[in-house]
Amino acid sequence: MRGSTLEQKKVQPGSLYPLLVAAHANSQVVQTKDRSIWLALFQKPTKGNQEIESHAGMFNSGELAENRNHGTKPRILSNNKISELKNGSFSGLSLLERLEFQTEYLLCDCNILWMHRWVKERNVTVRDTRCVYPKSLQAQPVTGVKQELLTCDPPLELPSFYMTPSHRQVVFEGDSLPFQCMASYIDQDMQVLWYQDGRIVETDESQGIFVEKNMIHNCSLIASALTISNIQAGSTGNWGCHVQTKRGNNTRTVDIVVLESSAQYCPPERVVNNKGDFRWPRTLAGITAYLQCTRNTHGSGIYPGNTQDERKAWRRCDRGGFWADDDYSRCQYANDVTRVLYMFNQMPLNLSNAVATARQLLAYTVEAANFSDKMDVIFVAEMIEKFGRFTKEEKSKELGDVMVDIASNIMLAEERVLWLAQREAKACSRIVQCLQRIAMYRLANGAHVYSTYSPNIALEAYVIKATGFTGMTCTVFQKVAASDRTGLSDYGRRDPDGNLDKQLSFKCNISNTFSSLALKNTIVEASIQLPPSLFSPKQKREVRPTDDSLFKLQLIAFRNGKLFPATGNSTNLADDGKRRAVVTPVILTKIDGVNVDTHHSPVNVTLRRIAHGADAVAAQWDFDLLNGQGGWKSDGCHILYSDENITTIQCYSLSNYAVLMDLTGSELYTQAASLLHPVIYTTAVILLLCLLAVIVSYIYHHSLIRISLKGWHMLVNLCFHIFLTCVVFVGGITQTRNASVCQAVGIILHYSTLATVLWVGVTARNIYKQVTKKAKRCQDPDELPPPPRPMLRFYLIGGGIPVIVCGITAAANIKNYGSRPGAP
Repeated sequence: MRGSTLEQKKVQPGSLYPLLVAAHANSQVVQTKDRSIWLALFQKPTKGNQEIESHAGMFNSGELAENRNHGTKPRILSNNKISELKNGSFSGLSLLERLEFQTEYLLCDCNILWMHRWVKERNVTVRDTRCVYPKSLQAQPVTGVKQELLTCDPPLELPSFYMTPSHRQVVFEGDSLPFQCMASYIDQDMQVLWYQDGRIVETDESQGIFVEKNMIHNCSLIASALTISNIQAGSTGNWGCHVQTKRGNNTRTVDIVVLESSAQYCPPERVVNNKGDFRWPRTLAGITAYLQCTRNTHGSGIYPGNTQDERKAWRRCDRGGFWADDDYSRCQYANDVTRVLYMFNQMPLNLSNAVATARQLLAYTVEAANFSDKMDVIFVAEMIEKFGRFTKEEKSKELGDVMVDIASNIMLAEERVLWLAQREAKACSRIVQCLQRIAMYRLANGAHVYSTYSPNIALEAYVIKATGFTGMTCTVFQKVAASDRTGLSDYGRRDPDGNLDKQLSFKCNISNTFSSLALKNTIVEASIQLPPSLFSPKQKREVRPTDDSLFKLQLIAFRNGKLFPATGNSTNLADDGKRRAVVTPVILTKIDGVNVDTHHSPVNVTLRRIAHGADAVAAQWDFDLLNGQGGWKSDGCHILYSDENITTIQCYSLSNYAVLMDLTGSELYTQAASLLHPVIYTTAVILLLCLLAVIVSYIYHHSLIRISLKGWHMLVNLCFHIFLTCVVFVGGITQTRNASVCQAVGIILHYSTLATVLWVGVTARNIYKQVTKKAKRCQDPDELPPPPRPMLRFYLIGGGIPVIVCGITAAANIKNYGSRPGAP
């Protein structure tokens, strides 16, 4: 029968001659058990696609020996469905010289070891016959496989093993579900068992479960059937067909989900996260839904999986009809910034490429104000930690400076993003702690002074000898004029463009008086006074045995408290609904390896206020609070003096100092709103008066002024947009405290200036046409006047074009408007 499917067969010992042969001959099937026909057929190489089935007892080995003279030199059994050959399968074939039995199901295990010995003893050549199973021996010649690899130990690989149905089944209570399991029959002790969630399943008529075991088909397949009738909710789980033999075991499983008659559903829901926009459909309770990950054109090679199609997010709908567990880990990050930072995080680092990689990351974090995902900050924090491992090396002096610049850029990110990153992975605390180790490593390499500056962070470190210490006063400042830049320390690092006006800097003096540190053309952000008794004899005996001890003192100043976000009410500073936040720079003082108690002589810190609030509290940061999240505590610090601009506090230990205030109803600001130059206000008033004179003159002398309708529209729109530009500029150009207000002012100014220029152009064109217009010739009374042209075209030019330009600019990136660096 052409195209029929042949079953797998096993050739049993002594049964090669007495076989049932099904051969294709002129589209007819020839089946025979007659000895003479079989012997005649066997004298020639058997053709492909023959089906050989054992019928033991028809012939014995003696009868085979009698017929060996029929000629048995070359025997070709290829393309039959033979899975294995038992020992003695070729007994009695004394003249056999060459053998070929390649099949798609040939299993090479311990049951074929006899052939290695038989081939050598009989000097038989086995050609073009290779193993198919197990996969570890696939395509190896049968007689070329090492004997130690021919084992029957688990795991068991079967030429054929399947369970139907093979996919998850979702059924309702009361339904009936049949299963069938079939596997290659390779051992007489082979069994097929059924399991539910690891428990063996037997026939149970009361539960509607019926099992039919171990049905053997044609000596080649073993099968078992399972029928679950009247399915109940308890049938939900993992069901499996388990094949058990002395040579090993194998299992196929399928999940069954039973729905109640009144099934519940999880509602459709849209989830937008850093992996994309996912629209989860209405899903049956107990089902896990899958959605394709959002396709991205960049960075596809850095995620697991061979193709984008393999990456899916899943979400489980629990039995109660509520969305429960989910997993988006296989999807790429949707934001380009996050994907690039992820790639940075995956790059291998070593001493030779650490500085170059850090510089690349520095260039990328210049736009940290655009970071919108907590993972952006977390990836940068992890990279800073990796860079920190190389700062110990003498060759990596520059690496510490670049790390400070990267941390300074991170302080440009929004407070919400930094707070989320701190809560998720303590990212901000990890960055600060890495900065503290930079100075320690640099001083450990023999330097006595280390200093580095950046726009938002300044770091200074000294090796101090305890004897002769007379106190120290250090001031954190920012220059406001370019004339005194040459007075800065040579240890500082300049920006690529040489501009240090916006950088924080330290100036330290071996003295405990502030008067000696008067700095011209600067804004003092903070100062700290270390007392002369910091290393008193009592303290030195506690920490060092001699008076010549050397200490590593480091000072770090942060422009604000963004890297110190409080993720909880650590020490009741937020009681009674108070929203206390850092309103000053943060300054850190630390002596490496030593816990210095300054109760006998406290440290005085003066900090400039950068926000208005109420109920000021002196505080210090403790990295150990809130299970390592860190938090502010007021213990050991108190306020000595405070006014609208500065606050002086006193603390009894070396730590991170700042002033916190209740900002309920208040707004943080980075710079006080200043007035514009008086000339701007004067010229603005003159311009508005001129516009008022134009409008009043037209209204008063309306009957005497001859102006076309087009001219009237142009005049009104031109005056309106000039007025709008002037008022918004004068009143809103300094509104930088609130980002939303600042962006709104930028958008309005962009629109009004574009519209003013375009209306000026339209008006000038109209005036030109009026001036150069030729006198009309005598018009024929019968000739109709030309139809009036619509005024809409002027509004599309003067108002429509500015709206389109501003809309596209804002839609591309709303942060193009504002007061941040690089904004228009």
